Amino acid sequence: ANATHEVINATLHTLLAATTKLVAPTPPKPILPVQTGVQAQQEEQSSGMTIFFSLLVIAICIILVHLLIEYRLHFLPESVAVVSLGILMGAFIKIIEAQKLANWKEEEMFRPNMFFLLLLPPIIFESGYSLHKGNFFQNIGSIILFSVFGTAISAFIVGGGIYFLGRADVIYKLNMTDSFAFGSLISAVDPVATIAIFNALNVDPVLNMLVFGESILNDAVSIVLTNTAEGLTRENMSDVSGWQTFLQALGYFLKMFFGSAALGTLTGLISALISFFNFGDIYHIDLRKTPSLEFGMMIIFAYLPYGLAEGISLSGIMAILFSGIVMSHYTHHNLSPVTQILMQQTLRTVAFMCETCVFAFLGLSIFSFPHKFEMSFVIWCIVEMVFAFISVFQVLVLFGRAVNIFPLSYLLNFFRDHKITPKMMFIMWFSG
Repeated sequence: ANATHEVINATLHTLLAATTKLVAPTPPKPILPVQTGVQAQQEEQSSGMTIFFSLLVIAICIILVHLLIEYRLHFLPESVAVVSLGILMGAFIKIIEAQKLANWKEEEMFRPNMFFLLLLPPIIFESGYSLHKGNFFQNIGSIILFSVFGTAISAFIVGGGIYFLGRADVIYKLNMTDSFAFGSLISAVDPVATIAIFNALNVDPVLNMLVFGESILNDAVSIVLTNTAEGLTRENMSDVSGWQTFLQALGYFLKMFFGSAALGTLTGLISALISFFNFGDIYHIDLRKTPSLEFGMMIIFAYLPYGLAEGISLSGIMAILFSGIVMSHYTHHNLSPVTQILMQQTLRTVAFMCETCVFAFLGLSIFSFPHKFEMSFVIWCIVEMVFAFISVFQVLVLFGRAVNIFPLSYLLNFFRDHKITPKMMFIMWFSG
């Protein structure tokens, strides 16, 4: 018995210590210089033009979406229309810049921090807040299987294919670490595109939940696999065995997955208590008497878990998703009727504007970067389109996704009442 306890304790100690070995030490943050005088004025003017340009793009896209609804153009999804409009606006701006009438290069640039810190959180939180919790938790086993094991299968197939094809001089040669890091990143499903397109097409609720749930949860799996591949190249990892590497990756995944979910759940429960809290006859909080303060508190708690999770190296997407689910189940019923309606409409509006901004700037980004045209490359692309050839990377991604979706779906159908049909499998395969 003592030997068994010692083995368990050693394993747990290795598992808990593993989460710190794959993460590089955080370097000290540099102190950025404070701009004053003319530089500060120029930066303020540039920021003002960026805000004006973004709002103008969103306003035009809102009018376009209204026209699609008004004339019942259901064959054209809103996301495709907005991306196309962004391409036309980018071409128009490019013509203006060529004529030297204006220079909006900085305003039309789509910054990564803008997406991850401003646009993504409202989209994910609104999805969790309006989520059909019955469908989500009824399919939680299938979602976890696809997001964990399925993503790992795709990552190893894509990464291994890139590595061995590079060794054979078929494609650009990458080492094993870079190959598997790329395979891990490319195997994750994009949640923004999934939400927008599936909602526009009104697909089957179970299919929507399977793909959406996978796209949210495989964020943690992709981060773990990428950090594991990068961690293997460090000097202090050269003497680590394969079993220890597996335990380290498992510990990091458990920290990322359950830590993010626990943080989001705890934040949602705290928001439910703060909205209406009694501590005997000593202390009493009832924000329902002042809907403006109540709504402000809910907006704070809607963004709070994302910032905290990203700040402590967890998954902000998972944290804000679970926070939205918990707040819709508990906090929503503690709110006043006015705040309930205001919360739902505000979240839906803000999420729509953020999605619209993402797809519009996706079209604009085509003209935001310099392009170099090679005649031979253009001819080869035309030949590929004519003969329906696709690139090696696309073949690897599609093959890895197929090995992920089809075998796991057939396996799950032995235990599911609502079977995953071949048509659903095909959509899940291609949507990834």
